[in-house]
Order: sequence, then C-alpha cells, then structure tokens
Amino acid sequence: MMGIEEIRRIIPHRPPMLLVDRVTELVPRRRLVGSLTVTGDRALPMSLLLESWGQAALVLIRHDRPMPDVLTDGVPVAGVFEHIRFGRPVLPGETVEHHVTMNRLVADTAFVTGESVVGSTVVLRVGRLVGAMRSVESLRASLDAATRESRAAAPAQPAEPAPAASGAAR
Repeated sequence: MMGIEEIRRIIPHRPPMLLVDRVTELVPRRRLVGSLTVTGDRALPMSLLLESWGQAALVLIRHDRPMPDVLTDGVPVAGVFEHIRFGRPVLPGETVEHHVTMNRLVADTAFVTGESVVGSTVVLRVGRLVGAMRSVESLRASLDAATRESRAAAPAQPAEPAPAASGAAR
C-alpha cells in the first residue's frame, strides 16, 4: 500500500533513522499496520524498536497532513509512553510488523496504542503513547528557558586550587 518514498512524504525521518519500510494497511484516523525489516548483523536495539513503532504511529497520525520538513511543518514530540512491555529481540533478517490503533485525536495531540509482532510472537506492547506537534520556535524557547533555569539552579563552581610547585626550592 505504501513504500518508503510515500512514507518520506508524510514524516520527517530520513535514513538511517527512517525505521518504517512499508505500510500494508491504513484506515484513516483508526489503525495502521506497518513494518521494518531488520538488516545488519545485530539484533534491533529495544529503543529503536520503540522508535520504529512510534514512526508507524506518526504515519497514522499525519497521513492526511504530511509534514516532511520540521522547520516549516513542526516537530513531532512523544510526550508520554506508558505501559511498555518488550518481548524477545528482533534479529537480522526478520520483519517486525507494527500494529497501531488511534484512540483519540484532539487538535495536534494523538493518543495511540498497539503492539509489534514477528510472525505470531509479540515483541512490543505499547499501552499508550501521547504524541503532539510543536513548532521549532516553541521548542527553542522551551530549551532556552530550561537552560537558563538549569544554570541559575546550579551550585557555584569552586575555584580551582593553584598548581603545586614542582621541584625543590633553591
């Protein structure tokens, strides 16, 4: 139904961080089935399995409002992941299939759930993801404010001691 080129028109991720190869089922604003075939010689790290599922969720959330450029279209932000359960690792050569269900969409905030499977084995369950879109400007402002607060709260650095004199006095 949808390959990498179509996926790239919807979400801003690009190789090597584009972690959805294909979408085989899409019911707008309801559900999606997408997949990733693991390449290389190591198991897919669990953090990247969750990222891959999140990208599939983003395709479901944004398919009717593509956002290929974060500078103009906004940045997708995962606000909350809850009740995450990992199963066995996904090995090279295996295809992991992501099942995503949209429970609610309020403006630019989505509530989704789902799981990932290899064959009939569940390798990831996501109890809930709350994701939202934010402008680059609002994220920069938040980062600047957080940096200022962090610096203000940091204890003063003690002065460095003078280096010890080397050698004996003459």
